[in-house]
Amino acid sequence: MIVWKGNDERDNQKRNCLRGCVMNFEDLKSLYHNRIRENPRAYEEITDILVEARERFESDKLAENPEADLGQAWLAWKGENFERLVDYIVSNMIENSGLQLKVVSGSTLKRKLDDMGLGKVKRNVVVDFGYYGSFVPDADIVVYSPSDGRVIAIISYKITLREQIDQTGFWKLRLEEDYNTKHIKVLFVTLDEDHTLVSERTNRSKAIALSEFDSVYVLQKNIVQQPNLASLDRMVEELRKCL
Repeated sequence: MIVWKGNDERDNQKRNCLRGCVMNFEDLKSLYHNRIRENPRAYEEITDILVEARERFESDKLAENPEADLGQAWLAWKGENFERLVDYIVSNMIENSGLQLKVVSGSTLKRKLDDMGLGKVKRNVVVDFGYYGSFVPDADIVVYSPSDGRVIAIISYKITLREQIDQTGFWKLRLEEDYNTKHIKVLFVTLDEDHTLVSERTNRSKAIALSEFDSVYVLQKNIVQQPNLASLDRMVEELRKCL
């Protein structure tokens, strides 16, 4: 948080902000690492990390532009950087698990690839739509074995369960229809900011997530474990079972 001490300092801060001092992803990652020093399960504190980040972001944004729409600016920044932070956490968790697995972004696989290894991964995950072609499922990351290109799982992550739940459910059904892809697990990581999953009430989004996805991981403390609902720490063990 920027603290103004005088006119000269205020002018200097404004000049620095014009050079791009608004909080960025590296700053958010630093907040996460500050937490992980005290708690190895700091992914359960992402809600608190985002509260801290918002204070810094809004202070920086106002210094850059006193007339900025802070609400809209924060929502856009939060959505993008939440996904980047979870991507960072999940990717490191999987690749440092000792399972000899690698991850690649879904967007990378959708591009034309020169890498033969990733080309094989792409072929192993595409869904065939017959006359209309074959397409890589929408997912944030794809988990695969680098030794043979076998795809183990696709993982999506969103702040709330409402975001793209139908889309993820659709790809789960299409993967199951093909012999070559029916083994691929569909995993979903969420902050569950609107408490859909932990509520006793059942709604459409909750029903789809808990009946269609192989596992849903909630980035909150004290999650009541269920067969396909858990804290993020269970992901590695569930991937191990797929090998």
